[in-house]
Amino acid sequence: MTERPPLDAVIFDAGGTLVRLDFEWMSAWLTHEGVPVSTRVIRDAEVDGRRRYDESAKAPRAEENGIPPMGSAGDTRAYLGGTLDAAGVPAALRDRAIDAFLVRHRDEGLWSRPVEGARAVLDALGATGVRLACVSNSDGRAEQHLESCGMRQGLEFVVDSQIVGFEKPDPRIFRVALDRMGVAPERAIYVGDIRCVDEVGARAAGMHFVLIDPRGDYGPAGGRAVREIADLPALLESDFTLHAGMPRSAAERR
Repeated sequence: MTERPPLDAVIFDAGGTLVRLDFEWMSAWLTHEGVPVSTRVIRDAEVDGRRRYDESAKAPRAEENGIPPMGSAGDTRAYLGGTLDAAGVPAALRDRAIDAFLVRHRDEGLWSRPVEGARAVLDALGATGVRLACVSNSDGRAEQHLESCGMRQGLEFVVDSQIVGFEKPDPRIFRVALDRMGVAPERAIYVGDIRCVDEVGARAAGMHFVLIDPRGDYGPAGGRAVREIADLPALLESDFTLHAGMPRSAAERR
């Protein structure tokens, strides 16, 4: 029997993993514009948006001293456009819808709903003693959005790309979290939803990775994946030996 490797820390992405797109608001906006598209259809189409985003990330990027600029991993418009196309939204409305969605994100946040089952997962993993944190490509508001969705409790800290000055897939952003925890990368796993930033970055940092893949057709063959975050504890317990981490301060446990 193969010995399961030790796991000291689970580090989560924020948007698409702990908090999700406000599919309900998006559906209501489209319906108001005369194109009724259900929340379920948009939710399902979002995986196609991820693929479009991955494709956009392959475009040549200007670098300075060998370092990509912030916001260059992929094109958010491509992500939203791919989602809308897969949901059957007419091309004549697509650009206007993307503009409206981006304004909503700027003003209130578009990744602003708790992912179903995520709170219970944080609580269950926290009860094992494994360390928990978040690393997010965000605009400085990642922790705020997690707080408002009830997802901040149980995470030791949140690393926000806008605050630290570099973003996924740059492995340095993962190392910020690993160094703060004092955990070796091979004893940590990252949980995310976008392959070109989450998977590529986590692997570059030497971490294990698990993909949130709701349709089961986005991830690579043989890769670790779960259809929904509720399935994560069972996968981790089957593939790893979960280790209780070092004692944390009350501020870190909040």
